[in-house]
Amino acid sequence: MRGRVRSCSGSTLLAATAGALLMVLGPSATSASPQARLAAAAEEPTPIQRAERALTDHLEASGIPGGAVAVVSGGQVDARGAGDAGGGRAATADTPFVIGSTTKSFTALAVMQLIDSGDVELDEPVRRYVPELEMAPGEPVDEITVRHVLQQTSGLDDLSGGPLLASAADGTPEQAIAELSSAVLAASPGDQWLYANANFVLAGLVVERASGLSYGDYVERRIFEPLQMTHSHVSAAPAVPDGLSSGHRFWFGVPVATEPTRRDATLAAGYLVSTAEDLGRYLAMYLAGGLAGDGTRVVSAAGVDTMLAPGPDAHLGPWADGPASQYAMGWFRGGPWGDVTFHPGNTPDTTTMLLVAPEPGIAVAAVVNASTELPVPGNASVADRVTRNVAHAALNQPPAELPSLGRFYLLFDLVVLVLLGAATWGLGRAGRAARAAEAARAGVPSSGRVRAWVGILVRIVAVAALVALPMASYGWSGAWTWAPDLALALAALALLLALSAALRLTALLRSRSEARGAAGPAAAGRPPDRAVVSA
Repeated sequence: MRGRVRSCSGSTLLAATAGALLMVLGPSATSASPQARLAAAAEEPTPIQRAERALTDHLEASGIPGGAVAVVSGGQVDARGAGDAGGGRAATADTPFVIGSTTKSFTALAVMQLIDSGDVELDEPVRRYVPELEMAPGEPVDEITVRHVLQQTSGLDDLSGGPLLASAADGTPEQAIAELSSAVLAASPGDQWLYANANFVLAGLVVERASGLSYGDYVERRIFEPLQMTHSHVSAAPAVPDGLSSGHRFWFGVPVATEPTRRDATLAAGYLVSTAEDLGRYLAMYLAGGLAGDGTRVVSAAGVDTMLAPGPDAHLGPWADGPASQYAMGWFRGGPWGDVTFHPGNTPDTTTMLLVAPEPGIAVAAVVNASTELPVPGNASVADRVTRNVAHAALNQPPAELPSLGRFYLLFDLVVLVLLGAATWGLGRAGRAARAAEAARAGVPSSGRVRAWVGILVRIVAVAALVALPMASYGWSGAWTWAPDLALALAALALLLALSAALRLTALLRSRSEARGAAGPAAAGRPPDRAVVSA
């Protein structure tokens, strides 16, 4: 009670009363008691609880079958699974998943360890370690350094190479690099950030040549073992009996289980296998400045700083909604969460996100067993947004909008049905025109011939465009791997249009031949029958 007491005669009694009231009411009236504050804190969801709830809700909303999440906070790793891992198995914290391009951070770490040991120099030409690297004549291949490949500034772009580097076929890393023999750099080395798997295939070969071990053996011995990543693998053989999750590809909106895509040729760029729990241990090492949980030094603190230092300006996919970012070494900096270090990872059938936020001391690993990489307008990469929002939840940030995957595929399927229906109707008309021309056994008026030729040419051009469309990116083998439903729709549409053009061309040529044969009767005064082949 802060007002002045106006009655002098009762001042002592009032003061005593006020003191008693403050003693009784003060703690509860002015602030919560320590016990109340502890109870309120206990009711506040923890980072892993928020992340697990977000994962569960987003799996249900998107139709993705399963996934897992790990959160590192206060030096502790907590991991949970959600949904289905395939074959009726529940996804758990120890379910292995193929982790896509988040593998690049492991490759960068391996190179940094070899820099620590003096076996690799960051600014030496890559050809010092991979002398067989060749490109098109005149390309400055000797100017590409180890730093350039780790920062994605070699000048190679994501379309460099062939089916091996596009993950549409498999072989060896050496065979993948051989696909660059005719490559032309899209930028001078060091000038521009361009994302390319080829860079990290080269970095994997640097690890092999400098260490004398295969890339897989090196990662197992120097990264997995000291970090106690006991359920992580470099090949499918041990991962399958360890409970490897199925992958899923969306076929016209329906997730179809498939054996997870694995590629030895591009292992160092995107195909390690790990679990949420193990990825948590991996991320904890970055928060600890290069130390494993038991105090073992995995990489120097200076090496961690070098790896994570912001580099060239980079750009992200539509899932990120356009925030500024930079590329470090196997990691992005910035992104939709603020000043954090992160990397997304996609295979044709899994999606992963790794994030390290030093300021609050939190790291997050989220992985789901599906991919939504359909390369058509309007696809907001829902699987990437799921993993993004799980990280938002762990950091106690508001989530990004999650577009409806069902609504997107409803529109996509409708467009496909309309196009295929129109092409089928056109094929039916072409068949009727061909039969009419054969039955009439007569010529086509000049106006009809023009329309017919125009219709045939339009169909031929459409077929050529449909065939060429996938060739502008990863080719047909890449389309079948990354977007099989789109590839099937394009192939079916091209086939229907090609058959329609062939039938109309056959009818036109037959009609022309019959017209010549009927010239005699027409000259004798008998008018020939007419059959018009329309466009």
